[in-house]
Order: sequence, then structure tokens, then C-alpha cells
Amino acid sequence: MSATTDTWVADWQQWHTDRAAEATAVYGIAAASGTHWLSETPLTIAGVPGSWVAEAGRAVGDGPGLHLELAPGERHQSGELLLQPLIRAGAVALRVFDPQASTRTTLQGIGAFDPDPAWVIDGIVETTSAALKLDHVDGFVSDNDGVSIRLTINGREVVLWGTATPAGGIQITFADTTNGAETQRFRFLTVAAPDAQGRVVADFNRAYLPPCTFSDHYLCPLPPASNRLDFPVRAGETRLLRADR
Repeated sequence: MSATTDTWVADWQQWHTDRAAEATAVYGIAAASGTHWLSETPLTIAGVPGSWVAEAGRAVGDGPGLHLELAPGERHQSGELLLQPLIRAGAVALRVFDPQASTRTTLQGIGAFDPDPAWVIDGIVETTSAALKLDHVDGFVSDNDGVSIRLTINGREVVLWGTATPAGGIQITFADTTNGAETQRFRFLTVAAPDAQGRVVADFNRAYLPPCTFSDHYLCPLPPASNRLDFPVRAGETRLLRADR
């Protein structure tokens, strides 16, 4: 193994270690214990003080000695719980994180295939104005500005569709024939922003399990039909490692 490959593997191992640490952190993604949609009607949430409504794009909590107005992205500590609002298509929800959630306390790590440079694949972004509809795990359907990447995998030309990230990259949701037996239901892949010629690098070794794998209280998009591959992608994360399995 060359020094360059040694460095590449070390970088991947650090990424994999960081992913597990972030997931199992006290308020990491595995600690999500509820996502509660708010309206004008006050809602009480088990373990959370006061009652909550949606008001002007914020989660507003009121009760004896309590008045909170939380904007999406803000966080509030309530005893051992952490509260964080989110907004989707104008609707506001309050997500609750609980360090004692079984989804966190039983999580021991994240399985992964051994890193393989063969799964680092060059691609090209195709210019398009097409809309991309994505079904989500909770039944919601989102309308997105689609971005497509054309790449060749094992001699086959493939076009994957995704959405732009705030940093200019591309967020892809994909499925393949390892799902169910070797990997969980589907996976995410984030591709860095293209260069001036529209070239990108898709490193499937960094394909990762979506938040809804760790807890049922996330709203992940499902793979569009074009991203349901009829061959195996044996790269990236595979399954959650739990103490009770």
C-alpha cells in the first residue's frame, strides 16, 4: 500500500470514527425521541414543560413561569431534554432529544465495508432545470430543484439525481441490491461542489446511513426511482451495531 493510499485510508477511518461519535453523542442523532408537529392549538408533549403552538414560523411554549420562542435551528435545554424546532413547507415541529432514548443507549457503532479506492468515481454534473419530487418516510412529498450526475460504475453509465446543499454540493439518496441483507433500507451520499467544468468526485466509501435509520423521528427523503440501482454498492456504511443484537 502506498503512502498516498495509507493517508486516504486514515482519512476514511477518521471520518468513520467521527460519524459514530456524532451519532452516539449525548444529543446526537440517535437521541431523537420525538418530532411533534405544532399548530394554533396548544399541544402538550410528555416530559416537556408547558404547551406548544406554532406562531410566525417559531415554536412557542407557554406555561407557569415559562415563555419560549424558538426559531428553527435554535436549541433549548429543558432538564435532561434538548428541544429544537424545525420547519418544512411552512409547518413547524418541535424535535425532542433524550439522552436516555433506547435508540441511543443501545447503539454501539456503525458497521461499514472496508474502504476501497475503486469506489471513488469521477462524474459530471448535467445542466438541467427539471424538478425533482421526493417521497419522504412520513408520506410527505417535496418539490426540489434537481441536480443530476452522470458517472460510470463497473462499466455501466448511471445518472443519479440529487439536490443542492447550502455549500454548493449535491445530496443524493440511493438504494442498491445490498439493501436488506448487507445494508439497511437506503443510504445518503454527499458530493462536493463541482469544479468549473462541472466535474465531481463521488466517493461511495462515504455513503452513510440516513438519520431515520437511527430513530423513527426523522423525515428523510426516499431514493427516487432513478437512484434505485440494480447492482450492489459494497462501499460505505452498512448497518447499525446495537447492544441487543
